Amino acid sequence: MVLVMIFDYFEHAAPTLVAWTRNESIIELVKDDICVIREGEIDHDLFIVERGCTRITTTTISGETINLNEEGRGGLVGEMGWLENRPAVASVWAQAGSILLRIKRTKLRTLETENDDVISLLYQVIGYKLTLQIQSQNVWVHRYSDSEAEPIRKILVLFAELNEQDVDWMRQLGEMRNVCPGEVVLEEGEQVVDVSLVLAGEARISVKRHGELKVVGSSRRGELLGEMSILNNQQRTASARVDTIQGLKLLSINIEKLRQSLAEDKSRSVRFWRALAKMLSQRSRDQLLERGLAVRSREAEYAQDDEELDLNQLSRCSTAGLRFNWLCQQYGQLLE
Repeated sequence: MVLVMIFDYFEHAAPTLVAWTRNESIIELVKDDICVIREGEIDHDLFIVERGCTRITTTTISGETINLNEEGRGGLVGEMGWLENRPAVASVWAQAGSILLRIKRTKLRTLETENDDVISLLYQVIGYKLTLQIQSQNVWVHRYSDSEAEPIRKILVLFAELNEQDVDWMRQLGEMRNVCPGEVVLEEGEQVVDVSLVLAGEARISVKRHGELKVVGSSRRGELLGEMSILNNQQRTASARVDTIQGLKLLSINIEKLRQSLAEDKSRSVRFWRALAKMLSQRSRDQLLERGLAVRSREAEYAQDDEELDLNQLSRCSTAGLRFNWLCQQYGQLLE
């Protein structure tokens, strides 16, 4: 099983980001095939393929190692472990003769504190790469979970990175949309102009297969609709049909209006793009785990003692939940 995904960091990264990358990275010539990132381990650096290729493998429940993807020139690896500060979901093998650009985590930490413009661009290009990755994974795994708590947990990743002013900014920027039972929110192939947060109700997700609609999942309270179109300027068409049987309450924000507003506030831009990239990273990770892959990553997290749980992270999730509930409460009777 190999994902079919074409992504070139040098093509999609802004010139300013490419210049920073070349100035701050370590050039590594790979003499022999070598594992640069090992599944289940943490604290890896970012790698970008300058020449040659990398092979990405992951482990199944039965202990089998399978090929997950291959990255040629411009391939980016290590971003999920860095974003989430969690064990790698896959091993990355660099082919002999390849040239890699290695960005140390120390450089990334410095960038986060010293240059809002460049770090914002980095989060955006990583987010774009993850949208392509998720779309490729969607070929063989359903995006949506049957768990009622799953969408809320994902939106908490977004709201944990934002602050109270950011949440109020979203409220002011967007508008409440009441979707009646039976109404279609998006048609497959239709231009996506808004990103929408589900405040109440449930959306049904369907795709057309052999001329017939097939239901592949649902989006419930706390899920985002159309978020991948924010990052993919080249393809802003819906990949599925979205409608509702019982009705929906949405907070819809025009994508162009959103991007323009973010460009006017550098600090908010960093928080928003980082939050979106983290949310997409977790979605991609969850897809692999639900499919019975990335087993060593799961085992590495289970091996941690309960006393080692990051209390700060738990606190951030709790605060994120309060922010989301506050946003819902601003619409009062509309959500009842």
